[in-house]
Amino acid sequence: MRKSGCPPSHRSPWILIIPILMGLLMACVCNAVIATSLVAEPEKREGGNAHITIARPLRFEPNDMDFYIRFGGQNKLTILGSAAAVEKLLGKDTARLLVRLVDFDREKIVLVSWTTAGPPEGVLKHEIKGEGKNRRIVFYNQGPAGVQIRGQRARMAADFFAVPKDMAVSFDAKERF
Repeated sequence: MRKSGCPPSHRSPWILIIPILMGLLMACVCNAVIATSLVAEPEKREGGNAHITIARPLRFEPNDMDFYIRFGGQNKLTILGSAAAVEKLLGKDTARLLVRLVDFDREKIVLVSWTTAGPPEGVLKHEIKGEGKNRRIVFYNQGPAGVQIRGQRARMAADFFAVPKDMAVSFDAKERF
């Protein structure tokens, strides 16, 4: 007796390919979600200026592929107070993409170059310290809580932020837990 259905030799190759493609699509989506969640939400001001962000992350995709190799993972902070300073650091074409995101009359650009290890990886965060004219923004790397063993891979990152022009900014290179 013959069973109903197609013999194995006549099955479509898509039956085997579709689960593989779906797995790749899910992996890409998960990587995109993880990459965008590594920079913490920006700090907001309190009171009447609650709608103003203190340190605004700049969505910037550099043209050159070696950008993160040259600027990432240095555990330092670079302040760029003018369009000329951005152009000197990045070059004319790349600087144009970043300069259009900032009003240099009110803001300055801060490049935070940092490193973390994982899995699980740390995230870049910031806090406001001080009162009145002594207020300053401190960027730091927040490591995962309760994790004992890490270091299977290193992540070098470089993130740009727009901050108020008159506010002091610093970077605490030691990872916090």
